[in-house]
Amino acid sequence: MHKPQFSPHRRTPCHAASMLCAWRSLPLALILGSASSSALALDVDLAPLDQNPTTFVGTLEDRPLTLELLGQQAVTGGSRVFVSINDRPVTLRLPAGITLAEVDGQTPVVLSDGEGKVLLAGRLDALGRDRTLALADALGLLELDQTLYGAQKQAMAQNFRPVTQRIDATMAPLGDGPYQRPPGISVWSTAEIGDLDGDTRSSDYSGDGKVALLGIDYRYRNLLVGVAAGKSEMYLDGRSGGNTDLGGEMIAPYAAIALLNDRLVLDATLLFQDLDGSARRDYLVEGIDLDGERWGARGAATYHLPSYQLTSQHRIDSSLTLGGTYLDDDVDGDYLQAETDYGEETGEVFAGVRLGADVFTGRLFGGLLYHYDVSSDVDDDADFLEGSDDDRTVLELGATQRLGRGVDVTLAGQTTLGSSATEYDVISASLSYDF
Repeated sequence: MHKPQFSPHRRTPCHAASMLCAWRSLPLALILGSASSSALALDVDLAPLDQNPTTFVGTLEDRPLTLELLGQQAVTGGSRVFVSINDRPVTLRLPAGITLAEVDGQTPVVLSDGEGKVLLAGRLDALGRDRTLALADALGLLELDQTLYGAQKQAMAQNFRPVTQRIDATMAPLGDGPYQRPPGISVWSTAEIGDLDGDTRSSDYSGDGKVALLGIDYRYRNLLVGVAAGKSEMYLDGRSGGNTDLGGEMIAPYAAIALLNDRLVLDATLLFQDLDGSARRDYLVEGIDLDGERWGARGAATYHLPSYQLTSQHRIDSSLTLGGTYLDDDVDGDYLQAETDYGEETGEVFAGVRLGADVFTGRLFGGLLYHYDVSSDVDDDADFLEGSDDDRTVLELGATQRLGRGVDVTLAGQTTLGSSATEYDVISASLSYDF
C-alpha cells in the first residue's frame, strides 16, 4: 500500500490568532483501504463552530482527498462530528464516552451522508473489500476514476468508428455497382464531432468529442490491409463542478478478408493512442495532470445476405454483424507531487444489421447495432465505476456521393436510442480517393 500523504491548506486567511492557537490537533482514523490495511491517522485541526473550517488536502490510497473539519456537537448517547470530504458533507456519530482523538478501526461508529443516509454502521476494520469500495464511492473518492472510465467507454466508440465505416464501405460486395471498391491503393480522411453524455455509478458527465484521421489502404482480390493515423480528444464536464479533457495522437492498423464468394467478411483493427490531458475539480487545490497510453482491439464478422433487387439498376443490400471491442487505458495522474494509476480495462460485444441502397447517383446506408458492456461480467471492480445500463442501441445513417472518377464523399451520423450509460450524437464527413 502506498503511504497516504496529507498537508494542511486553509481556504481563507486567519485573523484571530489567539483562537487559532487554541485549536486542538486530533487524529481521525478513516480506514478506506483494503480490509487488511492499518488505520490511517490524520493529524488535523478542529475549528470551533463559529470559526472558519480547516481544510486538509492530500491523497488517500493515492486518490485525491480534500477534508474539511466543520465542527462537533454533543447529542444523547454520544456526539456528532461534521466533516466535508471532497465537497460532500458527512456526519460521524461517536458512541458515548469516546472522543474523536480515541477513534480507531475498532470503534463502532455511524457514518451518514448529507441527506442522512447511513453509509456505515459498525467498525471500520470489519469492512470487506466490496463494502470498502462502496464506502469510498459514497465519499466521492472514486469520482475521477468513474469519469475516466466513462471517457474510456466513449473512446471505445469514438476511436474505432471511422475505421469501421471504411472497412464496411470497402468490403461490401456490390457487384458491378458504381461504388464497388476496385483493387489497388486508396487514401481517405475523416473528421468527426459529437455531443457526449453518460453516467457512472454515482456521477454523470456531458461534453464533446472530436476525431480527425488520415488513412491509406490496399485491396488485393479479397484482402484489405491499411493503416489510419490522426488525433482524437474529448472534453467532459462532471457533476462535481469540474472538467476532464483527455486525448492524443493515435494509430490504427486494420485488415479484412472476404470469404464465401465475398459474402463473409472478417475484419480486425488494432489501436494505440498516446494520451494526455488534465482533470480539474472545485475541491482540488490544483489540477491533475493526466498522461499515459491506450491500447485497443476490435474484431467483427459480417455476413452479407443476398441482395433484394428493386429494379434492373436498383437493389437493397443487407448484412448481419457480430463482434467485440477491447480497450486498455494505462493512465497516470500527477497531483501534489504524487502519481496515481487510473488505468482501467473495458470491453463489449455487439451485434446488428446494416442496409444499403443505390439512389440516383449516390448511395444511402444505415445500421442498427446493439452493444453490451461485458466489463462487469469479468471484473467485479467495474461495478463500482460504471452506470446501471451496460448496453446501448446505436442508429447510423449516411450517404455517399461520387464527385469524380475515384473520388467519393460521405456524410454520416450516429445516435444512441433510448437510455444508456454511454450516449452520443455524432456527425462525420469523409473523403476518399481510389488510385
